[in-house]
Amino acid sequence: MVHFSGQFGFSALRLVRPTLEEAHRGLRCLMDGPEKEPAMRRSSRVEEQVASFLAYGETIRLDPRRMVLAMEGERIISMALWVPSPGRTAVLFLPPLKDHPAILPATQVAIEGAIADAAAAGAVLVQVMIDPPDTVTAAACQHLNMIRLAVLHYMERRPPPNAPATQLPPEVRLESYSPATHALFRQAILGSYEDTLDCPALSSMREIEDVMTGHRAVGAFDPNLWSVVMEGEKPIGCLLLADVPARRALDVVYLGLTPQARGRGIARGLMQRVLAIGCRRGFDLMSLAVDGQNAPALKLYRRFGYGQVAQRVAWVKSIGG
Repeated sequence: MVHFSGQFGFSALRLVRPTLEEAHRGLRCLMDGPEKEPAMRRSSRVEEQVASFLAYGETIRLDPRRMVLAMEGERIISMALWVPSPGRTAVLFLPPLKDHPAILPATQVAIEGAIADAAAAGAVLVQVMIDPPDTVTAAACQHLNMIRLAVLHYMERRPPPNAPATQLPPEVRLESYSPATHALFRQAILGSYEDTLDCPALSSMREIEDVMTGHRAVGAFDPNLWSVVMEGEKPIGCLLLADVPARRALDVVYLGLTPQARGRGIARGLMQRVLAIGCRRGFDLMSLAVDGQNAPALKLYRRFGYGQVAQRVAWVKSIGG
């Protein structure tokens, strides 16, 4: 079905919602750039990448037909695929623009079509993750008025051989997640956004229930891995962990404290708890992602043995109602 026609440096460029066969061709474009000819076979390396992506797609609710193709005649010039993520978020997947900068205009049009699809399906936020050197995809995001949220540092370490003691101030206690404590977690997360250095622009872009839904969807949710930090009857922070079975990893999904809880050794105690859980439960790996501008958090994580393994730039945009 044709949804758009126009001139963007190509002749008769149009947007198409793909058939299943076209969607598979679109996935080849995702891996390897524009088609030279519609019937031309890609290399075995590209076919292996497509198969690997489809296997990964089984874990992220991938529907290849949520793809918008930018076509010139019968040839796929570019594409944009969006995948729904819990918390009314749409994650965009784009072809390798840094290797094929000439398809940037076509890709921008495909992205607009994908964002319109996502908004119609109820998404309120769209995000793209790109490599820091990829200035071409960054230009596409900027053209579409997306916000450069953060350079995320992905960090990992192995669990320690022995579980350390969790040392928290005597006036502080931890409570696990349950329907009865849900409101306390809401308060703690919202309170931790005040003067936060961790992706500060994101805190105003989503409703708190969408945030919590997104956090719960990381890995296999275990309420015992979610802790709210209480001082008296007041929630002053939280530690949200996730069991990621595919990697046998314990992931720090979110660690946040309200301003009055910072600088009191609480974050240090929570990280001791992370290491203890990783050791006792026998995880193979411990992981987290942090805003590269969050110097105190980076210092804390390095102190606890986490080392950087990758970087990605997060671009986001509010969409929908």
